[in-house]
Amino acid sequence: MARYNLRISSPRGGVKNVKIEASSEKEARDLGNRQGRVIAASRDWSIDIVPGMSNGERHTWMLRMSSMLGSKVPTGDALRLMSASFGGNIGKASRQMLERVEAGSTLHEAMSQDRKNFPSTTSALVRAGVATGETWRALRDAAEFEYKMSHTSRGAMKQVYSAIGSFVIAYGLMLGTTMYFGPMVMDNPIFKSGKGVDVEWARTLGDVSVIIMTVLMVIFALFMLLGSAGRVVVPNAADWLILKLPFYRDMVLAKNNHVTLYKLGLLVGSGVRIEEALRLTEDGAPRGALKTDLERARKAVKEGKKSWAHSMKTLHETDKAALSTSPDRKDISRTLLALATQYADLYIQRIETFGPLMGVVAAIFITLAGGVMFAQTILPMLQLAAGIN
Repeated sequence: MARYNLRISSPRGGVKNVKIEASSEKEARDLGNRQGRVIAASRDWSIDIVPGMSNGERHTWMLRMSSMLGSKVPTGDALRLMSASFGGNIGKASRQMLERVEAGSTLHEAMSQDRKNFPSTTSALVRAGVATGETWRALRDAAEFEYKMSHTSRGAMKQVYSAIGSFVIAYGLMLGTTMYFGPMVMDNPIFKSGKGVDVEWARTLGDVSVIIMTVLMVIFALFMLLGSAGRVVVPNAADWLILKLPFYRDMVLAKNNHVTLYKLGLLVGSGVRIEEALRLTEDGAPRGALKTDLERARKAVKEGKKSWAHSMKTLHETDKAALSTSPDRKDISRTLLALATQYADLYIQRIETFGPLMGVVAAIFITLAGGVMFAQTILPMLQLAAGIN
């Protein structure tokens, strides 16, 4: 979403300037009109470097709000109390939320507009839970999900980042050795004419290693582009290709699949008709293969087909069978929620496996880089000394 600066004439008198996050200027004006008459609107192109709430702060905010809303405290009063009781990012976020709620937005709409403090996954989970009529439970479930995901994947992602850094260092060492340090040593007349100096095997090993590492770097970059820019530019094609890659698909798609199926399960379980539940879930799903699946499933239901689950190509055959044989809404809801949990667990498993795996690969190549550097720079000196003796 983009940020817009709005100048609003308030019904209570006076003119105020507000910042609103929206997908278009029209949406920003619509949101601003809830607070008064919009006099002017312009795109805010400035870069906001101030960080939002951390995972811990967001977890605290959602649990406190959940407990108050569960005790029937009105949303406005709960936010007012949060802004008065907390300082820092929690207090600031609460004040911003209060302004939006007082202007007519619901709590989950206000969260969706504040991407800095609430990631899209978190706000989508809350929006899904709100559809069942229990906002407090939606906040609690979203807090538990985010806590589980962040704490489980934090250690593994540190390993991944460390491994990537080590691999880049190893790549730099290998390039430097094969293209600069090694030739610099061997082009010296002393080593050229030295008796017993022979490190041609090290040169060959270095050249082959550079080729392998370059290929791995390119493949890694392509995977990164496929999972990020590719899913934005050509979401259906990118998801189709990602689904062909067994391990990678679980890391990229599993979290979104969890949120989408969780929302669908809650809607079906709350008594919403299957067709309507599919439509609501489709509207809130990110662009890609699963959103297209939901559209196909909705059309299948509209056409009177009972096996709508078979229209969802992203699901495993066993999952389709489970949904197709569920006799009523309660069983369908239970199956969907079980599938959502399965995707969350799968994401965690893949992240926990990927971190150590990347660490091993990085360790192999950094050891290889050190060995090639030794063989092309130090070993010739040792061979020359041995030849002189």
